[in-house]
Order: sequence, then C-alpha cells, then structure tokens
Amino acid sequence: MRVLRLALLMGLLAAPVLAHHGSDTETTTSVLWSALAFAGLALLVGAVVAVVVRLLTKGG
Repeated sequence: MRVLRLALLMGLLAAPVLAHHGSDTETTTSVLWSALAFAGLALLVGAVVAVVVRLLTKGG
C-alpha cells in the first residue's frame, strides 16, 4: 500500500507540470484550469488503479 500511495502522490505532483508543458502564452485557456483538470484526471486514474489493485490482491 505504501508504494501505491507514493505512486499516487508522484502522479499528483507531476500533473501540473504536464498540464503546462507545451502550451502557448497566447491561448485563451487558463494555465490554472489546465493544471486543475490534469490533477483531477490523475486523481481519478489513481483511484481506479487503487481499486483494481485492491480487487486483484484481495485473494480468495
């Protein structure tokens, strides 16, 4: 479980960096909104992975 928590934390910390990478300064999309959207997506994916791992390792 400790590894899963670390992976989730690393994913959440990396999400704002991925959201800002490659964006123009002239676009109308807010950088903050993009960062929040990617962080929410990372949280959702992390939760799904946690549920799948929990179900697969539950054992008989």
